Amino acid sequence: MSSGDRIILPDLVAGCSFKWSVNPHYERACNESGAWIESFKVFSDRKRAIFKVYNSELLVALTYSYAGFEELRTCCDFVNLLFTFDEISDELGGEEARELGAVLLKALSGQPTKGSVLSKIAGEFRDRFVKKAAPKCQERFLARCANYINAVSQEAELRKDGHVLQLGSYMGLRRENSAVQTCFGLFEYVHGIELPDEVFEDPTFIRLYWQGIDMVCLSNDLYSFSMERAKGLDGNNFVTVAMREHHMTIQEAADYTAMEFTTRLSQFHRDRNALPPYGNGVDEDVQKYIFSISQWVVGNLIWSFETPRYFGVEHEEVKKTLIVDVKNHGDDADAHLVD
Repeated sequence: MSSGDRIILPDLVAGCSFKWSVNPHYERACNESGAWIESFKVFSDRKRAIFKVYNSELLVALTYSYAGFEELRTCCDFVNLLFTFDEISDELGGEEARELGAVLLKALSGQPTKGSVLSKIAGEFRDRFVKKAAPKCQERFLARCANYINAVSQEAELRKDGHVLQLGSYMGLRRENSAVQTCFGLFEYVHGIELPDEVFEDPTFIRLYWQGIDMVCLSNDLYSFSMERAKGLDGNNFVTVAMREHHMTIQEAADYTAMEFTTRLSQFHRDRNALPPYGNGVDEDVQKYIFSISQWVVGNLIWSFETPRYFGVEHEEVKKTLIVDVKNHGDDADAHLVD
């Protein structure tokens, strides 16, 4: 493929009916959490500058728009932790990624690893999280973190072998390695609720849960495709998988990805209206959780165009035109972000 390949992005934002807003505590939480993660000096000056430009705190302010300051700050810390782990693990093989993940999971479980900066970061996040998180919330959160770490290791092994999964297997892995489930695991913490296990066993609720996860993953894959292609990471992307399995062009695969997103969005609205009554005051908490899913879906869409994370300095132009120049492996996807 030539460097002149382009994608016209389907307008997912216009098609998404969820209302969005920026958390009013954004600026303070952004400054505090940003300074906190920078204090660990994990990255080189250039990497740190790129990390700052990505503005993960804005993502949190959009996806947890309803959170109080303390909860928003904690969520910012966690997403900064995730981005740090993601950046480091992208350069590792499967076994190395698994070892790093084990350090992370132990720290999140309250078992720090001496001398590990990542463990220290995770431990300080945990100290904030456990102050309010109910027992079931903590249990679910840790289980999702464990699944995420295992999936990241699988992704690293696939990347090393140059193996691209088929669509069915890919979506199963993507639901885990995207870390979206871990972020959903903070909903109960933010709202100060604890849903009974029966809710997570209900078929309608679980369909809504997976539809939300899939919508975030699909839109992320669509928007990040060019950047990941430049870095040689596009094997773990729905667009690439669709191109290979269905012999599609890039544009056809992009349109197909958007269609899958829209199908799940329609299903989400239908299932939201079909939720059964749970009784005993649980219904209101369930609605809070479902609302939180909707905020993650739309907040992620908005954030993708508001920072250079995926589209570089052209992100404002891409937001207007929805035209993306597709980079090839070997192009420096970050060269245009910092001097």
